[in-house]
Formats: sequence, structure tokens, C-alpha cells
Amino acid sequence: MIKKDNSMKKRYTLGIDVGTTGTKTYLFSEDGVAVAHAYQGYALSNTQVGYSEQSADDWWTAIVKTVREVCDGRVAPDDVAAISLSTQGGTLVPVDKDCKPLRPAIVWNDARATEERDAYLQQVGDADSMYQKTGWALSAGLLLLEICWLRNHEPELFAKTDYFLSVPDFVSMKMTGVAAVDLSNAGINQTTNVRHEAYDEELLRFAGVPEEKLPKLVHSGEVIGHLTEQAAKELGLTTNAVLVAGAHDQYAVALGAGAIRAGDLLIGSGTCWVVTSIGKEPDFSCGLSQSVSAVEGLWGSLLSLSSGGLCLEWLRNNIATCGDGTIDFRTLDAEAEKIGAAKDGLFFFPFSGTYGDQKFFNKATFTGIDLSHNRFHLARAIMEGVAFSVTWMTESFKTKPSKDGITLAGGASKSKLWSQIVADITGLPVKTPALADLACVGAAILAGIGCGMYENAEEGYHRFAVKETTVYPNPEAHSMYAPMLEEYKKQAKSLGQMYRP
Repeated sequence: MIKKDNSMKKRYTLGIDVGTTGTKTYLFSEDGVAVAHAYQGYALSNTQVGYSEQSADDWWTAIVKTVREVCDGRVAPDDVAAISLSTQGGTLVPVDKDCKPLRPAIVWNDARATEERDAYLQQVGDADSMYQKTGWALSAGLLLLEICWLRNHEPELFAKTDYFLSVPDFVSMKMTGVAAVDLSNAGINQTTNVRHEAYDEELLRFAGVPEEKLPKLVHSGEVIGHLTEQAAKELGLTTNAVLVAGAHDQYAVALGAGAIRAGDLLIGSGTCWVVTSIGKEPDFSCGLSQSVSAVEGLWGSLLSLSSGGLCLEWLRNNIATCGDGTIDFRTLDAEAEKIGAAKDGLFFFPFSGTYGDQKFFNKATFTGIDLSHNRFHLARAIMEGVAFSVTWMTESFKTKPSKDGITLAGGASKSKLWSQIVADITGLPVKTPALADLACVGAAILAGIGCGMYENAEEGYHRFAVKETTVYPNPEAHSMYAPMLEEYKKQAKSLGQMYRP
């Protein structure tokens, strides 16, 4: 951490969220005021069933564009003291020594490495051995098995790869010349023993890669380095700015939402919906994903619905279209609010949802479709289906939501209807922050900690003091939804049997 600067010079931080479908950048003043923000989207490529790829260069292009957009004309280049990142986790990008990507990145929701998963089970151990080391369940879509897939299917590329990186370390190498990954992201890469905060030799042997080809492990809030001259030139900043280690997007959201104490619980909504519980120590007995959190000394438990927000995007892009374009969310909300879905028997079960003891099928299902239903009924069913799934997910945590309510952060918090549906199904108040992009807030707090603006996460969070609106459950609606949740579970378990491989 850099020593606190008490000079009168105004300083700013950049909180950057490099997500699966786009990058958001916020410029914040030292007292936590959002000065400007920008967004740049990019595409996912799904060329085969189970494949999910995107261009790593798109991440950098989006970062450069959004940083320049928020800074140009507002602050002098040397006023930006620090940058930090919130990032998607578990996405692989192989690069050469100059950080040039050698192929499209394999995204975390890819599912191609099934043979490699079987090989792990035969050669290394059962799935629990992976979980007990990394805190994440053995997955065909995360870095370890993706690296093995490259070794088996693209051996020439595998041989000439200098570094096997994920999003935070790719960006840090572009910015500072140092490839570094924060520990909240390291576990999801499935190469690190998170309890020991070190790479696991057995896992690296299985992957066939030496530690030298992997990024440096760092703590969130730790300074990685100053911007290189090339990076500073591209970003329109100076080499005085430092990059501070950020966090996995869900832990950046947690920090931005004020989940900085043991016992806090929140729902992050985006492409992926995630329930996050914060504790003083990991809980490897519950089976939920365990990670070092963005806050020093704390751990987090995660349970994800990987396609939560993607389901509604799929509907808008493929079914709920209007002429040559998509229907805007405001219209979708207004029309869906007028009608029912679950109450007249229409249910939606998300892609990669939970189906009893069968999980993570890349299939979605509508049940109970009637001739009277239109695209807005389907939209309402998706909103309700995601909320049913997430409510069911909260039952897996030892830490239960308090009666004070839960925090809903991210894209769905911008929808009054979706927020109300979550409140009505859970029966709890739902707090929606006025600034939806809390991942950027969390990243900026970490940037401030690293450059000495704030002593710790608590000071940083209170300096930002993001305002909240509370949506209260409608008792009548909650009573209506209670039996529907049980019906949802019943149908989900039947679908689990149907989709069983």
C-alpha cells in the first residue's frame, strides 16, 4: 500500500468492471463522488454447442475507450492516482511474451472440456479434491481444464504459449507489464490452493504447466505497479498512476454494497446472478464456492445462476423483437407488470439452472405455455423464474438473510418490476443501491486503499456512502408466490431427471 498523501491536490480513482458482455468504467473523486461513467459492449462467440469465446483484445479496447471517455476534459492526466478492476472470473486467454493473445479467450461459461474433466477424475482424484483445494467445484469451463483442453486439442498453440492468463492478469500485464491475479479470482482458476494462498503442485502437474507461466498471486488492494509508458499513452494518463489489485466481480460488488462484515448477504445480478455470503472463515462443508474476499481477513461463499441476466437478453434478442431491433427494458417492464405468469401456470427454468440434485444443464425450459401467452408473459416468466431460482439458492447458506432485507445489486436493480418480484417471492425488503454498478464502486475503493486514500475497506465504503432505495414485499403477492415456489421446485426436480445425461 502507498503511504497516505495528505496534500491538497485533488486525486481521482478509476473503477473498471471488465464483464462478460461489456466493460464499465467510473471516474470517482477522492470523496466517493461519481464524476463520469462509460460503457462499451463486446460480443460472445458461440460457434458450437457448449463453446463460448470472445476476443481478449476487445477487453483492452473497451478499457481504453471508456477510460478516455470518462477522463478527457474532466481531469488532468496526472490527477488519476490509481486504477483497480472488477473482473469476470475463470476465463482463459493464452498469450505470448508481449501479452499478445494467441487465440480467442475461452470464457468461463464454456463447457467443452468434458473429456479433461473425466481425465482429472481418473488421474487425480474425485471432484471433492478440487473443491477442497480451490474452493470451486470441478468444472469443464474453468482455467485448469481449459488449459488441458488446449494441450490436447491445440498442442502447437499450447507449446508456444508464454503465459496462461485470465482477465485480471491479462489487463494487469497490459497496464504494468506484470501479470498478477488477485486471490479472490485465483480459486476460480482452479490452479491455486486458496487455503495456502499458493499454486498447487499436483494441479499444475496435471495441467502440464510450470508456475512461471502463470500470474503472480496478490491480495486485493495490493499495488501491482505503475502504468507503463505505452499503457499511459493509450489510456491518456501518466505513469504516476498505479494499478491496484482488484477482485472477482462478485466480491467487488460485495465491497461496493457494504458487505464488509461477517454475516452480510447480497444478490448480484448481471449476466450471472450470484448470492454472496461474507464470513470470517471459509465453509468447505456446505459445498458452495469459497473464496478469499476483497476485504482483508474475510472469506466469501458464492452460489451462482450463471445465466440469470442472459435469459432475458436471449428473449429480447431472439423473441421479443420489434422490427429490426429489440424492445427496450422500460417497455418490457411496463408490459410485463400488467400481466401474470406463474399465477396462471407459466414457469421458466433458466439456462444452467438448478434442477434438484442435478445442476448446470445448458438447457432452459418454459412449462405451462398457453395460447393466451405472448412475449411479455414469457418475459415475466423469466423474471419470476430467475427470482424463484435465487430464492431457492439462499436456502443452501448457513448465513440467512436478516429481516432487514437483502441487497440486490447490478442490472436487475434498475428494474422496479424485477426488484419487486424478488421482494415478493423472498418476502423480504430488497435494498437497491442508487448506483447500480457497484462492481466499479468496489474496484474504486480498492484503488483508493492501494494508493493510500483510505486506510481500509470500511473507511473507503463510508466515504462513498452509496444511497439505497428499499422495495418492500406485498404481503398478498408473497402469499400467492409461496405455493408457486414449491411447485417450481417440484417441476425443477422432474426436469433434472429428464435432463440427466
